[in-house]
Amino acid sequence: MKNRSTIDEHLLLSYLKGEATEAELQQVEAWLALDEGNAALLNKWKQAWRHADAMADFTTIDVDKNWSQVQGKIQPKQAKQVFLLPKIWRVAAAILLIATVAFLGREFMNNSAGEMQSLMAASLNGEAAVLPDGSQVWLKEGSSITFPEEFSSKEREVILKGEGFFEVAHNPEQPFIVKAKQTETRVLGTSFNLNASQEGERIELVLITGKVRFSTQEEVVVLAPGDQVVIDEGGKLSKKENSNGNFLAWKTGTLVFENTPMKQVMEDIANAYGIGYEFENTAFMNCPLTTRFENESIENVLQAIEALFDIEIEENNGAYIIKGNGC
Repeated sequence: MKNRSTIDEHLLLSYLKGEATEAELQQVEAWLALDEGNAALLNKWKQAWRHADAMADFTTIDVDKNWSQVQGKIQPKQAKQVFLLPKIWRVAAAILLIATVAFLGREFMNNSAGEMQSLMAASLNGEAAVLPDGSQVWLKEGSSITFPEEFSSKEREVILKGEGFFEVAHNPEQPFIVKAKQTETRVLGTSFNLNASQEGERIELVLITGKVRFSTQEEVVVLAPGDQVVIDEGGKLSKKENSNGNFLAWKTGTLVFENTPMKQVMEDIANAYGIGYEFENTAFMNCPLTTRFENESIENVLQAIEALFDIEIEENNGAYIIKGNGC
């Protein structure tokens, strides 16, 4: 969308008045081909022009001042230019200015990208949320993502609450930014899992493909595929290689354990199913488990563990109490 606002004002007015030459029409067509958003923008200008007929009696208006103001809204990043418009074109510019402000005001104010909208995991039924740029996000239960109806021309910014897996559409000229708590994850095109669902400052990010820059107010780290960055409850940041293959179990439905201590087993199960748990006997925390679960309910998973270890797991106010004498 970087070329959306590069059309010349003289050319625009000539086109809207129906006086464009063949060469000028070709210029407009070329501009439309630069970005799919240009067609929508031109259509709105056409609407503004059609509704401008009712404003034909302007006699006193500082056209130069107001036209430059609307230029600033529509073309905020273009170098300042001076145009010497004939009288009739100045009036046309004034008409276009008033109508454009009436119809497009909010869209162009401060380079706004559009209204913000939020999606909750519950509304997606396990499906991916498709963002305006084609990127996809899978949200864990209880999570949400907020994003504009249309991304700005410079960056794609979203806000995550909870945990989500991102597959970001590649665009090196329009970085994708995920804000979660006090952190920012900046990517060009990649896939990663970001968990900001826990209480306090704790955040975990695991990179699958590509490269990301993860930053807090104090630190910046760059991740390569397989890297994990963690901010603990005290706000301390650490980077390491991810060694837990079950970090995406909440999305894939697959849990794999190979001589895994029950302490880690229950942590992975809790993360996948969003449950709380407690060991009545801490000796059981070190018992190893080797098994695999594929798209099983939490009830089936816990029943299997009960059978494997001859223990009892009781539910109490949404949390599970693990009772047993160890291995």
